[in-house]
Amino acid sequence: MLPSLLLLLPLILAAPHPDPNASPNPDPFAIPPPKSSTQGRSLSLKHTPANVRRARDVALSKREQHTRRFPRGSKNPEERDGSGPALDPSWLLSEAAKVDTRYNSGNGQFGALLAREHAKTKRAGEVGLTDHNLDASYSGSISIGTPAQTFDIVLDTGSSDLWVGGSTCTSGCSSMTTFKTSSSSSYVALNSSFNIQYGSGSASGTLGQDTVTMGGYSVASQTFATCSTISSGLINSGVSGIMGLSWQALAYSGATPWWITLAQSSSWSSPLFGFHLARWRDVSGATSSESDGGTATFGYLDSSLYSGSITYVSVSSGASYWQIPMDSMTMQGTTISLGGSTTVAIDTGTTLIGGPSSIIAAIYAAIPGSEQMTGSYANYYQYPCSTSINFAITFGGFTIQITDADFNLGRYSSDTTMCTGAAFIQSLSSDSPVQWIVGDTALKNVYSVYRYSPSAVGFANLAGAISSSAAGKSTTIPIVSSLAIVTSAGAGPSGSSNTTSTTSRSGASGSATASKTTSTPSAYVVTATVIASVTALAGSAAAAASSSRSAALPAAVVPGSAWPVVLALLGAVVGALL
Repeated sequence: MLPSLLLLLPLILAAPHPDPNASPNPDPFAIPPPKSSTQGRSLSLKHTPANVRRARDVALSKREQHTRRFPRGSKNPEERDGSGPALDPSWLLSEAAKVDTRYNSGNGQFGALLAREHAKTKRAGEVGLTDHNLDASYSGSISIGTPAQTFDIVLDTGSSDLWVGGSTCTSGCSSMTTFKTSSSSSYVALNSSFNIQYGSGSASGTLGQDTVTMGGYSVASQTFATCSTISSGLINSGVSGIMGLSWQALAYSGATPWWITLAQSSSWSSPLFGFHLARWRDVSGATSSESDGGTATFGYLDSSLYSGSITYVSVSSGASYWQIPMDSMTMQGTTISLGGSTTVAIDTGTTLIGGPSSIIAAIYAAIPGSEQMTGSYANYYQYPCSTSINFAITFGGFTIQITDADFNLGRYSSDTTMCTGAAFIQSLSSDSPVQWIVGDTALKNVYSVYRYSPSAVGFANLAGAISSSAAGKSTTIPIVSSLAIVTSAGAGPSGSSNTTSTTSRSGASGSATASKTTSTPSAYVVTATVIASVTALAGSAAAAASSSRSAALPAAVVPGSAWPVVLALLGAVVGALL
């Protein structure tokens, strides 16, 4: 044996020895780094979240698209249209963190970004949005009852009531998941009727109370409606209802909206919520329902979704809507005369931009070759598709730029050279508190914030660049309008005036960023204002009814995830005693 080993010794000594400092063999199943672009495009990774996320698109020789986030496990557009493999943003951040540590003195900038990306998936208050019918509406997931029944509902800042289709629904609910009151042990019927009128339809049913949860936050005894009749076209297929996120004065039910109950409690870091709405209109291969539709956050702002400062514009005193004054409007560089029609409702539940007929006419007069449409499209205008649109609206000194990607709705007439515009005639009653409705056509281009106290709407630039391309898809004109109709303004936020303030990004999101490093309970439960008996009313009658039924919120906020810990401790004590 020994002579044999001696003969093999030279071979053993000649064999290469592994370097103890060398990296291990690569995982054959690991995602390879992106190949260089065949079109010669170069990538400069800056230490910003938006640019890191966009690295995937540049690496795959794709044009830069509207900033979007792709949750783990979901498909992105590149996988849908078969143009190439998808790289998980978390993987990109992980790889960047390794390089950062090795070649950049380990200052950890990418490591911090990676930690924040992981923390985001655990953050209470974050609600992923689904984009319906190429940006016609945006929905989020809620659950109602015990045990919880889950629904996709439109998140609407233009109304204040919560309703879902009921199991006894007979009209307009064939394609939705419905709520079964008999299956919830916590449901309480109020034996009161409910009827609400929106800009594009109505819904009616009966009122009840139950536990409503969204983004990890629960409100017990929340008043809502289960509807038996829903207007055709009011909501998109697969959507089960509407969650109103405006002021209580606008609630047909008279109930305190879900978000106000939480904003008044101690469970939110800040009494506000924010929206990032993704754009899918100009994405090749986009379907009628895209799960990566943006993000809504409740109780904090996601600072990775916007850049610079947030400009806040105070909500009008006593407002029913999120209504703010408009400074100015321009089309193709021409300033549009607004006269006295400057009050705007900021509405995530409305697709387009609606305004007075005379001013809408002036907008299109600034576009050579434009004309008013006829028949059922008489409230719309069309213009030459070859026109490059530059439309802008300014609030509190902050300008929202709207280009072809959102303004051009496509071709809807026999003349295929003409395209329909997103600004349309909105016929509002003479006593309406607002003259304009600004919907998702504009809001996709900004990060929007809705603050409870002091009441204000905020705007900030989106993180990263927005690239627009000419729209031209021929689809049904999106006329979704979830703005609740009232005849007069009731009691809304008090003590407000039409002033503007600017909050820096670090200041606006400071508390949210700090709390990301702490453990966040999975659910918070507060109790909504108890309403013994309510009648669905509109306008000032609803405001009067709701004010007479108001009650103080309980002080206790119970973290739902704390109970297992409490029970475990009790079990340990009992075991010790035994």
